[in-house]
Amino acid sequence: MRYTAFSELLPLLAVGSIPLVKVEKIGQSIDTSSLTIENSTTLSSPVSTLSFSASASFEVRSPTRIQVEFKEGTFKPPEIKSSIDLPESINIFGQNINLSSVQQSLNPLQNAVEGIARTISGQPPLKIPIPGERTKSWLLITYLDKDLRISRGDGGLFVLVKEGSPLLDY
Repeated sequence: MRYTAFSELLPLLAVGSIPLVKVEKIGQSIDTSSLTIENSTTLSSPVSTLSFSASASFEVRSPTRIQVEFKEGTFKPPEIKSSIDLPESINIFGQNINLSSVQQSLNPLQNAVEGIARTISGQPPLKIPIPGERTKSWLLITYLDKDLRISRGDGGLFVLVKEGSPLLDY
């Protein structure tokens, strides 16, 4: 996703400005045979990668409009990285902070991190039903080509770029 005016998604996008946290991917998969949508997000830090998603069903109401109903949220177990890899320094509020001494103090914890990674990796995803009337939404597709989709709905404006598109290079 390149742009959104959906106010409930903006805090998620802001997470990427937190030091040592990176928004790796915000995506949407649409399965036209099962009429389902999955919105997914992946965040990473020097210690782990966390993925979560929301799944929905949809109904085609016209060639440009769909009705969406969110069903459940899924939190995958965090993927604990095999090594804690901090950058040498980070910039917080204009101050450059050297992290080399922190990295050295974390080295003894490496074996514990590997044990935690083995334990967590075998856990099933946590699935949470999404109840209530706010689960229903609509989406009007205002522009669509092989690389780009512009949609608007009761949640705002969404500009999505297809994975692998040359538009992602800009």
